[in-house]
Amino acid sequence: MRLAIPVFVAILAFATAPAHAQGTWLETRMVKAICGGGATSVTDTDGLARRLKLTNPQKAALKDLTDASASADASAKKSLCADKPDLSTTPGRMAFAAKMADTRLASLKAVEPKLQAFYDGLDEKQKKAFDTGGRVGGIFDWLGKK
Repeated sequence: MRLAIPVFVAILAFATAPAHAQGTWLETRMVKAICGGGATSVTDTDGLARRLKLTNPQKAALKDLTDASASADASAKKSLCADKPDLSTTPGRMAFAAKMADTRLASLKAVEPKLQAFYDGLDEKQKKAFDTGGRVGGIFDWLGKK
């Protein structure tokens, strides 16, 4: 009987720990990943410009796209990181997820016109390379199947 009470207390302590640990883990990992300075926007586009063989007007459109992307990223961080989210409860996590989705959608809407302008300025070969991540051709083109 003496052993049963400490075992019960230990089980009770472990049973309540995961909910708290989950909230703490989420808070540190997610907030650090989103609000931390580790992730940066793409600013070096020289490799893409060389691979696509961009002209000067196309390089200017790419610069506009990267600037819009950096601005949207900064705005998203400002919006998401202004207040510390409550990730210790399920409704708090859901509210933060909804805020993240809304912020992501706003960022996409802000960047989309610049992306479209850049894409419209590419020729067909450049579009194919851009759409496939730089691979012009591939095994199906090599086999003669398109």
